[in-house]
Amino acid sequence: MTRATFLNNAIPVFILLASCGASPALAQAPASLKGTAYVTSWFGGVVTAIDLASGSSARTIPVGVHNHNVALRPDQKQAWVTNNNAGTISIIDSESNSVAKTIQTGKGPRHAYFSPDGKEAFVTNEFDDRVEIFDAETAKSFGIVKVGSMPHFALVSGDKVFVTNYGSGDASVFSRSKRKTIARIAIGAGPLGAGATKDGKRIYFACHSANHVAVIDGETLKRIADIPTGAGPVQVTVTPNQLFAYVANDGAGTVQKIDLVTNQIVKTISIAPDAGSHGVGFAGEGRWLLITNTGANTLSIIDTATDEVAKTISVPKAPEGVAVKR
Repeated sequence: MTRATFLNNAIPVFILLASCGASPALAQAPASLKGTAYVTSWFGGVVTAIDLASGSSARTIPVGVHNHNVALRPDQKQAWVTNNNAGTISIIDSESNSVAKTIQTGKGPRHAYFSPDGKEAFVTNEFDDRVEIFDAETAKSFGIVKVGSMPHFALVSGDKVFVTNYGSGDASVFSRSKRKTIARIAIGAGPLGAGATKDGKRIYFACHSANHVAVIDGETLKRIADIPTGAGPVQVTVTPNQLFAYVANDGAGTVQKIDLVTNQIVKTISIAPDAGSHGVGFAGEGRWLLITNTGANTLSIIDTATDEVAKTISVPKAPEGVAVKR
């Protein structure tokens, strides 16, 4: 089964809590929770902007077909949304919460990822086996770099760009400055999301079909550990304090906390067996963990001080990506 077939046909949607055209019903937000969460809707054709402080919907923003992920530019002024079946990127102005521009890219865009300096955006095109690089300010294309089969996620660490290749079970690494491939690293079947420490010494890959997180030395590019997870890990993200990482497991409907010193799971947080836990984001400098639940049409807000679900928010159908504006 291809990744596209998996997403189009195998997402377990068992309760429709909000239609794609209706404002989601939101619970009261926890104290100290602030910012705006942007949540995609694979089947709804919209991105929902949620005001986290008030617990209300700021706006529902129409975007392209099968919008998979949303990423905020480092200056927080724009949110880029990848529309997988449309082959486009919707660029949202985060002040007006409206689409300012729509740009074309290759077939099957999955994720956009910005360089830390905010100058470039890297977009994976899963059906063209390539990454397209854009000027993050003007949205003009700088060109493409060919990678492995069905690239899903790109991550920038220093001068290296790490790309997960879902179809070939490896990661491509290329030089950001030279646009040349450095290495291909076997990491496990079906890699999807990735995370990294700020110093670039460790890169973490969620391998959906292998049920583990692969750990790579960011300097030597050697695979140094595999951390067993629940079924179907999708996204792994390092906490702002650099002590832990959280991985969302869509097959298990859980979120797991990884100790980055021991490379061990230290906590498993249950959402629901059919939740389809998918995207990961942080608010409040890491105090709050946001998880999209594709099968349940919800956004879970987890208090990382207790690793318990503090609130659950209903969102439009099949949420996958989430990004938080401070």
